[in-house]
This record gives sequence, C-alpha cells and structure tokens, in this order.
Amino acid sequence: MSLSSFAVAQPEIPENVLTRLRLDDANKKVRYHRFMTKETLDYLQDLRPKVKGFKQFWLCVLYNHDAIGPYISSKIDQHALSFLEDIELTQDTDDYREFELIFTFGENPYFSNNSLSKKYVLHDSVKAAQEDESVEEQLRKFEFTNLRSLATTIDWKSEDSNLCAKLPRQLQGEADDLEDGYEGDPGSFFWFFQNAEDIFDIGDIIRDDLLPEAFAYFEGRGPNSGGDSDEEDEEDELDEESGDDDEEIDLEDEEDEPIKKKRKLAGRK
Repeated sequence: MSLSSFAVAQPEIPENVLTRLRLDDANKKVRYHRFMTKETLDYLQDLRPKVKGFKQFWLCVLYNHDAIGPYISSKIDQHALSFLEDIELTQDTDDYREFELIFTFGENPYFSNNSLSKKYVLHDSVKAAQEDESVEEQLRKFEFTNLRSLATTIDWKSEDSNLCAKLPRQLQGEADDLEDGYEGDPGSFFWFFQNAEDIFDIGDIIRDDLLPEAFAYFEGRGPNSGGDSDEEDEEDELDEESGDDDEEIDLEDEEDEPIKKKRKLAGRK
C-alpha cells in the first residue's frame, strides 16, 4: 500500500477472539477493584489510629479536595465538621460491590448521633448469584451505578441547630438530565446523609479518590487538590499590580453565600 492510499482502518477480529479479550478485560477490572479495596482498607487501618485526636484532620482532608470542598463552603458546616473524629470505610475485599462510609463525631452542639453513615447497597433489581453463577461472573458485569444509597436519620439537638433547615438544598434540573445536570444551591453538606440519593456522587469520590490519598489531601497535595492555585496566583499578582489589595475585607462580617454548583458526572470505575 502506497503512502498516498494509506488510511487508518480497524482490523476485523474474529468474534471468538473478541469474546476472549472482553473476558480478559473484565477479569482485569475485577482484580483491580479487589486490589484497590484491600490497599485502601490496609492504608486506613494504619492511618486512622495515627491521626486520632488531631482536631480538624478529617475536615482538612475533605476541604482540600476540589470536588468535596465546594460542598462545605459554609462556615457553619465547617464548624460542625470540625467535630469529625474519624472516617471509616467498610467494604468486602472479595465482593467489593456494597460499601459503607461511617463518619464518627465527638460531642457537638448540632446533633446527638455519635456517628453518621452512608450505605451503598445493590439495587433490588440486581439478582443474587444463581447456583450456577459465581460471584466472579457478577463482578465482571458490575458497575457502581448498580448501587443505591440509603439515608441516615440525624438527631438534631434543636430546630436552630438543624443545618439542613438552615441551609436548604435548592436545585434546578432533573436527575436524568445528564447534559445540564443540577444547578443552584446544594445546601448543607449534611444533606449527603439526610437524603437517600447521593446526586453528586460524593460517596464514590470519598471511597475511590479521597480515602486512598487521605494524608496527601490533608497536606493539600492530593491528585484533585488545589487545582485552581495557579489561577489564584495570577489573580493575586493582578490585584497587587492594580492596588486592589489595599482594600481590607472583614471575613468575619460576611455571611455565607449560597454557591452555584453544577453536578460533575465523572465516570465511575
């Protein structure tokens, strides 16, 4: 074939070879998730006792994540999360599909629960393994979109301490409108627990990205931490040149402003 007549063309692969390759690919995905689940659980088993007692450690971990930080932009949410003492992940290393995130809190002025959890279980439509079907076969077909999340009852100490009432969730858009997603004010971070549906995929982000790199996020060097730092530095330089830094801003007097947040639909592994 001459250079002038050359064009990229996908080769025809026999169906039996494609079937084998697809099976190999699915098996690789299962091995990857099992490996990552065990690595994350082992890492947390080592990390959690070492950071116990260091106030605001887990608040800083959450705050420094680019995708989680915007949901705890309210000062009152940050204060409530400053009582967060631990985040535990429970997940089976063999059948890793279902998982639970357990947030343990110290005594605080907002709610009486010692812990708040978010549990992710298989949809009722997902059938249990048949006698002639192994868990391996189910895991090959599994996607984390096959899970549904459960709500947790928060025992607020008073109506005045109810953060979900103080910071209501006001969203526009429909759950199936994947192109435009949700816009508006996501409200308090504690809607994550109080609502059954995890519409912003916060649990997936915590399980899949934040917890495996918890200490890196604490130090502000996680894979999804400080993504706008260069842009902020440029803005600071422009402010210095224009003299905008002469104007003092009293942050204490500023009220929390609702943030506009569009749902990011990151692909789940």
